Parts: sequence; C-alpha cells; structure tokens
Amino acid sequence: MLNNIVFLIISIIFFAVQAEAVQIKNIEVSGHRKIEKEAVLNKIKSKEGTTFDALVVKEDILELFRLGYFYNIIVDKSNVSGGVKLTYKVVEKPTVESFVFNGNDEIDDEEIQEAVELKAFQILDDSKINLAIEKIEKLYEDKGYFLAQVKRKVTPVKKGETVNVEFQIVENDKVKVEKVTFLGNTKLTSTKLKSMMFTKEGGYFSFMSGAGSYKQEAFDQDVRNLTAIYYNEGYIQAKVAPPQVYVTPDKKSIYVTIKIDEGEQYSIGSIDFTGDMLFPVEELKEQVQLNVGDVFAYDKLQRDLRALQAKYGDLGYAYANPIPRPRVNEKELLVDLTFEIDKGHKVYFGKISVKGNNKTRDKVLRRELVIYEGKLYNETKKRESIANIKRLGYFEEVNFVANTPKGRHDVQDLEIQVKERSTGTIQVGAGYASNQGFVLNGQVNQINLFGRGQRLGVSVNWSKVEQLFNLNFTEPYFRDTEWELGFDVYRKKRELQDRYKEERTGAGVRIGHPLAPYLRGIFGYKIDDTELERVTNDPILFPVETTNGITSSVTARIVYDKRNDRFLPTKGILADLSLEYAGLGGDRKFTQGNFTFRYYKTLFWEVVWRNNLNYGVIQANESGKEPPFDKLYLLGGANTLRGYDWFTVGKREFSIAEASRNSAGDGTVPFGGKQQFYYQSELQFPLIKEAGVLGVAFFDIGYADDTIRLEDLKSDVGFGFRWYSPVGPLRFEWGIPLNPDEKYDEDSVKFQFAIGSPF
Repeated sequence: MLNNIVFLIISIIFFAVQAEAVQIKNIEVSGHRKIEKEAVLNKIKSKEGTTFDALVVKEDILELFRLGYFYNIIVDKSNVSGGVKLTYKVVEKPTVESFVFNGNDEIDDEEIQEAVELKAFQILDDSKINLAIEKIEKLYEDKGYFLAQVKRKVTPVKKGETVNVEFQIVENDKVKVEKVTFLGNTKLTSTKLKSMMFTKEGGYFSFMSGAGSYKQEAFDQDVRNLTAIYYNEGYIQAKVAPPQVYVTPDKKSIYVTIKIDEGEQYSIGSIDFTGDMLFPVEELKEQVQLNVGDVFAYDKLQRDLRALQAKYGDLGYAYANPIPRPRVNEKELLVDLTFEIDKGHKVYFGKISVKGNNKTRDKVLRRELVIYEGKLYNETKKRESIANIKRLGYFEEVNFVANTPKGRHDVQDLEIQVKERSTGTIQVGAGYASNQGFVLNGQVNQINLFGRGQRLGVSVNWSKVEQLFNLNFTEPYFRDTEWELGFDVYRKKRELQDRYKEERTGAGVRIGHPLAPYLRGIFGYKIDDTELERVTNDPILFPVETTNGITSSVTARIVYDKRNDRFLPTKGILADLSLEYAGLGGDRKFTQGNFTFRYYKTLFWEVVWRNNLNYGVIQANESGKEPPFDKLYLLGGANTLRGYDWFTVGKREFSIAEASRNSAGDGTVPFGGKQQFYYQSELQFPLIKEAGVLGVAFFDIGYADDTIRLEDLKSDVGFGFRWYSPVGPLRFEWGIPLNPDEKYDEDSVKFQFAIGSPF
C-alpha cells in the first residue's frame, strides 16, 4: 500500500509540473495477463486524441485501483511527435486456486463455504478475505464459540499468478453463560427480567434448548426488551445499562451483569382527545384500554393507537394518525395523556394484486377478501382479509403492501405478498400395543390441491389385527359459491384377538355453508356395511349377530374456527359439535355425539400453549338395547393419552377367553364405554429455531366408560421434540403414566412416534 501511495504522489508531481496543453497521441497498457487491454482502456477517461490532463490521469489511476484487480499502477509519460504517449503499467493481483479451511472440527467445510461466499479462481481481494474472516467468526459466535479466532495464510502457487488461501481456525471451547445478575432491580424480580431476555443461563438441558449460548448482538435486543418490560409496568424513566461481561480465566464461562435504574412507577392521570374529532370523546375513550388510575403501560398505549387508527380507518381515513402527547407530572407520579388526531383524507381501494403465489391461484386468495377495488377504505375489513388468508394455512407469510399511485392521494393500491409453504403432508405413526402388536398408521393430505384450495386425503392404518383405508375430498367453494361439497370412501378390516373379526365398507357425502363469521354448518349422509365374525368362545361378551348389517346415518355438524392458521395455529379457537343419527333404514341404530374444543395462545416469545378437550357419547336408539360394541370408546396412544398403549384405557369386561389364556391377569380385556372424555395440554417452544426444531411438554387426562367418574381418570405427563420437516411435523414423545395399574402393564414410560400435529 505504501508503494502505491509513493508512485501515486510521484505521478501527480510529475504531471503537475507540466502544464502545457499537449495532445495524447497513444495509450498503451503493459503488465496485464488476465485482464484484457480493452477492459483497462474502457475504465479510464484519458483517450487518444484528447488533451493531456494530469488530474484526469490521477482519476484514471484511482478508478483502476477500484476494480480490485491490481496491486500497483504506474503511468509513464513520454514525448512523441506531436504530443505524448501514456503507458499504464499494471501489476495484477493473483488468482486464488483454492480456499482451504483448517482447524474446524465443530463446523464442516460446506457450512463455512456457504457463509463466506468465496469461490475458486476469483481475483485475490483483501477486503473480501477480511469480510470472510468476519463471517466465519460470526458463524462460530452464533453457535456459542465466542472465542473462536480465524487467521489467513496466502501461499503462492505460481509466482505472481496464482495462490492458495488457507483460513486457519482456532475454535476454542464453547462459551457458556453461567449467570446473569441484575443490580438495582427492587421493583421487578430477576426471574421476570430473565424471562424476557434472549440471553439465557446454561443448565442441564442446554444441549436441547440452546440456553447458555452467548451472542453479542443479542445483548442489544435484551436491553430493548428489559426497557420495554419496565415501560409496560409504568416505570417510564427506567434506564437499562449495556450488559457488562466477565470471561473466566479458562475462557469457558462468562458472567453477565446488568445495572438498572428503575425510577418510579407512573399512573394515568387524565385522558383527552384533540384534533380532528369525528366522534364524541366518550366514544373514543371506549376504544382505548388505558383508563384513569391505571398503571401506565406502553404496550397498551400501542394497542390504543392501533384501535383509534382502525376506528378512523373504517370511515375511509387510511392515513389517520393519532399522536400521543404525554405530560409527565413527576410530583404526583402521573402521566396526563392527550391523543392528537390527524385524520388525513379519505382513501379508496385501488388495484389489488397478488404476488408470490406460484402454486395457489389468485381466486383462492381473493375469495377470502372482504375488501374490494373501488370501495371506500376500511381498516377493520383490511385486517380481517389478512387474517382470512393466513387462516387458510397455505402460506408461511402474508403481507399487505400499500402503494399510492402517482398523483392519486385518494387511492391506495394493495399488493398481497405471500410466501407459500408445503401444503402436502405425510403423517406416519408407529407404536406397540399388547392387544395389537406393531401398529403403523399413515396419512397423506393435500390441503391445497392443484392450487385450487381443494382438500384431498388418503389414510392407511395397518397392524396384524387392523387394516384401514380412507379417501376423502372437499371442495370448499363449489362452483365459486360459498357451498362446501365433499365425500368419503372407506374400508376397514379389524381383528381383535380372541374376540372378533370386523369388515366395514362405506361411503358418505357432505355439504356445508357459512352460518356467520367463522361459523359453518355441515350436513352429511353416510352408509356402510358392517360384518363381524366371532373368533372367541365368549358369545355373551361379543354377540356379533347384534352388530352386523347396514348403517344408514345422517350427521349435523357446527364448526367455529377462529384459529390464525389451520396448519400451525399459535392463537385462536376451534369448536366442533356433531351429532350422528343412525336409523334411516338399515340394521344398526344408534345416536352418537361428539364435541371438540381447542384453544391456542402464544404466552410469550414463541411459547405456545395448546389445549384440546374432547367429549363423545353414544346411545342405542331403542330403550333397553345397547349400541354396537364395536362403536364404543377406548383411549390411549399418540393422539389421546400418550403415556398408555393404543386403545387400552377404558371400561374393561371379563372375558372367558382372556381368563383361560392368561391365568396371571384378572381375566378382563379393554371393552369400551359409551362415553369418552380426554383433555390434552402442552407447551410448545422453539429449541433450534433455524432448523424448525421445537420442544414440547405435555399433560393428558381422560377415560372411557359408560359413566365418567373423576376417580377413574387416567393421566400422564411427558416431553418430546418436533421437527417441522418437508413431510410434516415429526413427533418424538415420551409419556409417563401418573396413575398406572401394574397388572395391566401400565407402569413404564411409553415412547410415541408420529408425523403430524396431535391437534
């Protein structure tokens, strides 16, 4: 670099002393091997036939250096007949034959290569090499190797032409955050503050959760988060100092100290409105969550601003701007709040376009909209349209981008930008049950068939005692109307050891229509043929002659679905109530009802609380008779009680065959009850967010019997992890029964594997 500067100064001095206006007769380039002469001449401003200018030559030298191809550039000026000749002497940088990584045991070459974005046979560029070093160190830092060091070594291969670049990596050990300490926090507990931080203390399960990892950039977010939690608690003058980090002498652990000046807690003194008052003050106050006397909360203030914006937006004022004007009374510890509202001007929806839907047809998105081109702007309907499209479950991201056409301030164009997700899923489950042996169940679903929004599903269950095939199809908007139309076809073969064999073949059709926002009514008809063959010497317990024949039934169903995403919900409610009446002709006559309630809520960060409540009941249509015993309920397995074997939890009956086969038991077998109840609750949280790996902790409780009694309920707890792979969520879960019955082999941890969310 010093040589470059010296030559540059010499060149400038040499040319500056010659102020004569002379013509450039010839320009030559020397020293170039890989770079074409024309490429050099095209970059310089000095041209043959023009007047020689020393300042222009100086700019030429700087411009050529900017190319990044040369170590050195010298311009010789010599007199020729009628003018001067310029010779640009260049010294080219060598080409890199290969980039090599040494010392990287924890991260493979491919991952580092992807991060640095360097390729062989490019010109050696110091700035790019230095940037690559920064990227490698950042990659290691993200994986917890805060003390990793990277140096480079350039080795000539062919002098002046080619080199090899070696990145020498010293990984050092992972740095673990041992302890986070707060100083000055007397109002908020350290536990609460730690829960809001990205930086977590290491523990026994750090290898799964990633806790204890140190990331420098996470501290900036931690400061913002800690400040936000104080603002939300009314401490509007709280100050959070940048974290101080102490690295232990062995460079394996760090201790983090954060100093906080909490200040005093402030409450709301008064609330008022000014500016463009299109509504009475009392009506505007109904839109805000903050009330006089409440602790000042910044997050509530932000929600209030959005609510006021939506209220004005529903009148067409798309750019309404409610500005909070707080006045702090330090003596009384009060904040007097005035909302100054600038309504702007009325806006109409212009062109609505869709971008990013490579598979899904435009009309599938457009039919979810409740806003239309040319209509007056409405903020609530705009937000509802976004929610409707997200709820489809076809897209990872949905954004509405507003644009104002040139010269039309009263029009807002909308571009719906979506990022599609894989809508085809494969669900596979495997397990072992004492009454069935090895169990395998699979399901292939496509919820957006051919991009039309149609749903197609095929499911197969197999074990040595059961085989099931089901095909279903749903058209949610038949002939572009709001009518839903679908059908099911199924065949089932089942053999219960020492009990009976069952064959069932059937089909059904259904039709549905919206009843209200988020509420849909569905009516269906089903017919099937059931044939049972007894294989036990217990005709009293299994009277197959009472269950054979045709089932002809109708089902009425009401579904309320306000989940934010049908594929992977993180908030919202699903309620499903159905009643099936079997008795329109046929041989099997019963009435069966089922109610499902699911609730999802994001508690904090990305921790989702998931709940599933189910109740089912079946009765014979004629008094004094029993419903078909093959329709009775049993629980257990990956989708109900995860701490118990498949279909083993429920009412048991004495069996002569079981008593003769197993003298050690009590002679009973799982028979099933007329009612079932179970509840599942789980916390789902990210483990390795970048890879789509989530952790889960769960609790299940339930039972199946003719009468559900509290003392009979079986429960379990457990944990597991899920990977959202291209074929669907892979579930690995371990259930631990809390009240097992040892005589039924319910005293061990049960491992469950499946692909697909349990609910």
